[in-house]
Amino acid sequence: MKIVQLPSWYLPEGGQFCLHQSLALQEAGIEVHILANVVLPWRKYKLSLLKYPFNAFFTKENNIPIYRYYSWKYPFVDEPNIKKWVHKTVRLFDAYQKEHGLPDIIHAHSSMWGGYAAALIKEKYGVPYVITEHRGIFGLATEYAKNKFKQAYEPYLKKAFSNANYIIPVSTQQISKIKSYGVQDAKIKTIPNILDCTFFHPTPRVRKENEPFVFISVNGFNPYKGYEFLLPAFDLACQQEPNIQLRIVGENFHKKAFKKLLKACKNSHKISFAGEIDREDVRKELWAADGYVIASRTEAQSVSTIEALSTGLPAVGTSVTPKEILTNECGYIVPVENPKALAEAMVNLVRNRNSFDSFTISEHIKKIVSKEVITKQLIAVYKEILTAH
Repeated sequence: MKIVQLPSWYLPEGGQFCLHQSLALQEAGIEVHILANVVLPWRKYKLSLLKYPFNAFFTKENNIPIYRYYSWKYPFVDEPNIKKWVHKTVRLFDAYQKEHGLPDIIHAHSSMWGGYAAALIKEKYGVPYVITEHRGIFGLATEYAKNKFKQAYEPYLKKAFSNANYIIPVSTQQISKIKSYGVQDAKIKTIPNILDCTFFHPTPRVRKENEPFVFISVNGFNPYKGYEFLLPAFDLACQQEPNIQLRIVGENFHKKAFKKLLKACKNSHKISFAGEIDREDVRKELWAADGYVIASRTEAQSVSTIEALSTGLPAVGTSVTPKEILTNECGYIVPVENPKALAEAMVNLVRNRNSFDSFTISEHIKKIVSKEVITKQLIAVYKEILTAH
C-alpha cells in the first residue's frame, strides 16, 4: 500500500500532525510519501525568503520521501491565492507520479485547500482520496468561526468534500458543517490527531509546601486561542487563589496586540514566557506545571491539550474541546469567550487538585490518541477504500 500525504500546510509553517501520522504509518509497514506545497508568509520571512528554493525539489527526511514547493501569497486576495496554491500542488503531483507512479490513496489534510487539490488530482488520474479535517472553524462554536467561511469558498469546499472517498474529522463537532457541502457518497469517521504517548508520559512530581500552582498554556498568540479571555480570567482567578502562576509557551507574543493585553493584566508579574521551543522542552515545561489551561474560541482537537493530558496534567478548556478528550476525570470544560467561567474552573482545579490522578488521565488519552490506536483506524479506512475502489 502506497499513501501520498498532502498537507494544506507543512513545516516550517506547522503541519507536524502530518509528519507524525506519516511516521506512525511507516512504522506499521505502509509506504508513505509527502507532497508539500509550503506557503511562507512574506511578512514573517522578508529577505530570508531568498534562502528558500522556489522550484520543486526532493528530500528524504526520517526516511520519508518529501516533494516540496516553497511559495508565497499575493497580499490581500483570497481566490488568486487558492488557485495559485492548488495549481502548483497539482503540478507537484504531476512531477511526482512521473517518478514514482500513482499512489493507492491520497490523504489530504484539510479541505482548505489540500482536499480541493486532491479532488482535481482524482479527476485527472482516478486516485481515491481521504480528507482529514483539522480546522476548528468547522465546529462553528462562535461567530468568529462562522465568519471565516466566505461565499467564495463554497465551490471549492463542495468539490473537495463531495468527491472524497472518506472524510475524517478530528472531532465530532465538525461533522454538521462538513455535511452541508453536499456530502452524499463519502463515508465519515471521526479519528483524532495522533500522539506519541510514550514520549508525552507522566512523571512523578513532589510539590513543596506553599509552592505556587502553575498553569501552563502551550499555544502561540493568534485570534483562535482566546488570550483576550485567558488573561482576564487569570486576573479573576488570582483574586480567589493568589498563589497561582501562568506559564505560556509559544510564539508571536512580541506583537502589539498581546502587549496591550498583558499591560491590562493586573497580575502580569505572575506570567512568564518560555518562547517557541522544541518538543523535548515542551515536555519538560508540562512536567514542571500543575495544570493546563486553554481559552480557545475555535478548535478542532488541540494537539497541545492532548500532549498535556498525556503527561497527566488536569486541564481547563472551552467547549470547543472534544468532550471525549476532556472528560470529568481530566478537568473542566467551560463556555467559549467567558473569562468568568474560565476563572471559576481554574480556581476549582487548584482547590480540587488532589482529586485528579495523573496516570489515570494519561491512560485515558492513550486509549484515544496513541499511535497504535490511530494507525489501526487509518489502515482500516485505507483498506475499505481499496476494497471498494
